[in-house]
Amino acid sequence: MTGRFRAAALIAAAALCASVFAACGEDSGSGAAPASQTTSQAGESAPAGEAEPEGPALPTGDYGGYEFNLLQYEETAAATSTICVEELNGDIMNDAIYERTQAVEERLNVKIVFTKTSLDSVNTMMRNCVTAGDDIYQAFWQHSTNGVDNFLMQGYLIDQNTISEFDFTQPWWNDNAMNSLRLNEKTYLSFGDINYYLFDFQSILLFNKPLLETLMLSDPYQLVNDGKWTVDELLSMVFAAPADLNGDGALGKKEDRVGMVGFKTATYFAFMHGADAELFSRDENGVVRYDGVSNKYYEVLSKYSNVFGEKANCESNGDSEGRFKNSLTLFWSNTVGGLSVLRETEFDHGVVPFPKYDESQTEYISFITNQMQPTMIPVTVSDPSRCGTVLENLAAESYSHVRDKYFNVLVESKYVRDEQSVENLRMIYSGDARFEIEHIFFYSAGVQDKVADAIGGKADKFVSSMEKLAPKLEKRMTEVLDFISG
Repeated sequence: MTGRFRAAALIAAAALCASVFAACGEDSGSGAAPASQTTSQAGESAPAGEAEPEGPALPTGDYGGYEFNLLQYEETAAATSTICVEELNGDIMNDAIYERTQAVEERLNVKIVFTKTSLDSVNTMMRNCVTAGDDIYQAFWQHSTNGVDNFLMQGYLIDQNTISEFDFTQPWWNDNAMNSLRLNEKTYLSFGDINYYLFDFQSILLFNKPLLETLMLSDPYQLVNDGKWTVDELLSMVFAAPADLNGDGALGKKEDRVGMVGFKTATYFAFMHGADAELFSRDENGVVRYDGVSNKYYEVLSKYSNVFGEKANCESNGDSEGRFKNSLTLFWSNTVGGLSVLRETEFDHGVVPFPKYDESQTEYISFITNQMQPTMIPVTVSDPSRCGTVLENLAAESYSHVRDKYFNVLVESKYVRDEQSVENLRMIYSGDARFEIEHIFFYSAGVQDKVADAIGGKADKFVSSMEKLAPKLEKRMTEVLDFISG
């Protein structure tokens, strides 16, 4: 029995989802005025500088024109977010970001100064500041794995739970995603509406609408709405899509059509998290633990492996963009930021979440890749209260006045083509979103490569591979957890 027919038998037998939006500047900080702690209200749509309507209380103060410095590395991957704006220019996102920053500056009497540089320069600049004890940058954004190795494990970061001005239960923070990265209940990495890269690096599945209709397959939108978008539904469609387009009698050549394309180590974890299958959990005290390979994890892994392992069905780490643009694949495993490369694509495409394990799973679960830039606060910050106040206000103002503009740009710039895609993105952003904790904190252990290989056709070797890898993984876990508990 060939691999394609094994996959078909398996399917038949089983009943089975911008940047730091801050004003740019060149200068470093000066002295600070003491804060006067009162409260104000977060508004829904009040113009910049006007009194806000009733809403959740925000911390406030008068900081005497203090220069509040922020630092970020410039992301080079495809992304829809605007990194930094210096002035009004008539662009809807640009102007919303500018006005957001101005509103916070006026409310708190601060000057928000943003510096954008390279990834390596952020490492050097922040390391030099912290080791010299200089209070220059109040917060910074860096690639998550760089943040862990270069800052967290050096003792350079504040546990943000100790800053009372933060209210991570508010909708301008993604507390759901942050929960997946808390270590022993401590928060060193935060994610909120200040930085829309969180949205750009949430994983999605793109599908080719005309091809779906040609193949006379079920409507993924309807399946999502009905709660029936499952692993087996996706795999049955992937299996139905391959075609011998070059006429040589074989499938899987570069000129042929496949069912799925994607980059293994970028979004393949999303297939597992979407099915609510994980390798790690937390005990009653919030301590992270490695659970090994459960029966469910191996079952989901094997389902994908049986289909994706066949070259006729799936191409991993190839020319995903080219295949999708040329209608040589039905599905593309990607991130929201990747939509930006499809702006000029002539055919319509749709956006759906990664599928659930089965219909009994209550919600769709989004995976966020480790390219995301978390908010980090260095231990050299002399006034954590002021820092929390400014960042909380920036996040709240972004939620009230920038978030909807982000969705408008996605539609108006043709990153997405229909309202259902937008609604699916809203669902993804407001639902359960997870990081792979190994992908962030225990990256050096190499688990992601084992998972990617297994999904790509080597599931039969996964359990033994993880058994061999376990000592290295557990050693790294002990290093990280012991360090932050010390």
